[in-house]
Amino acid sequence: MRSFYSKNSYVHPLTILKSLVIIHVALSLFCALFDVWFPQWKLPSPQVLFSLSLWGLKKGFFWQLITYFFVSPQAGGLSLGFILYLLFNMYFLWVVGSSLLQRQGLRHFLILYIGGGVFSGVIASLSLLHTGSLAPIAGVYPALYTILTAWMMILPEMQVLVFFMVPIKIKWLIAGILAINLLTDLSQGHLTHFVLYLSSIGFGYLYALCVWQIHGPFPLFHSFEKGVIRLSHKLQTLFNSSSKYQPHCKGKVYDFTTGKVILSDEEFLDICLSKIATEGKNSLSWLEKWKMKRILKRKKRTS
Repeated sequence: MRSFYSKNSYVHPLTILKSLVIIHVALSLFCALFDVWFPQWKLPSPQVLFSLSLWGLKKGFFWQLITYFFVSPQAGGLSLGFILYLLFNMYFLWVVGSSLLQRQGLRHFLILYIGGGVFSGVIASLSLLHTGSLAPIAGVYPALYTILTAWMMILPEMQVLVFFMVPIKIKWLIAGILAINLLTDLSQGHLTHFVLYLSSIGFGYLYALCVWQIHGPFPLFHSFEKGVIRLSHKLQTLFNSSSKYQPHCKGKVYDFTTGKVILSDEEFLDICLSKIATEGKNSLSWLEKWKMKRILKRKKRTS
């Protein structure tokens, strides 16, 4: 990652994570403090503006697909329960997020966190439109469940201490938390929340399978997971082989003697390094930089 950024422009991944935590806390406290005052000024309350709702979707407030998982649900302003909820979730975000950043890097973390939250929001929006529910959706859980699922896929056998005294493997702890929350929402008839959390878990699970090619911690699903990984390989191969020779397009890497796209990792690295040496790093497209980074990271793990 550092090779594509100057020393002065490099931002430490933990700084990004810290910024996410600060945004969560600041926006949640802002909504809790001013939720009562805005209606008195004849303005929609911040909680209504930033939470995902059927009203907001019909008004075209599509920013709610992002802001809803940066706002903590609350009613009636600040309370001890609200503060404890916020502190607990931010602590969980910091612990799991820093672990993912250390093992998989900033790009994967942001795709999981932001992508999982937005994807779940889109699915929940379809549920809101279908059911006509007027209840707003807010909370960090969709994005948090996505990174929790990915964390469980990476470190299933690692043990943690629950209540600082009971050792338990991550795969059982995370699977238990997710299952209890899903079953609770289903039993109480909260269909939109059930769909919201299920889609966030599915996003993290499929990302780990298709992108990292990691099998889940439970052998019962390994045959299904192998099929998903094979399918992702076929789709990736089909996408790569469907590219055609276009010499006028800057940033593409081709074998100029045959006109075919270079798929070998070694060939790809050689051509990219040659282009950087002769034309500079800006001659590479973002996709080539991304692929080059993946190859180098994979080589580092296997060496």
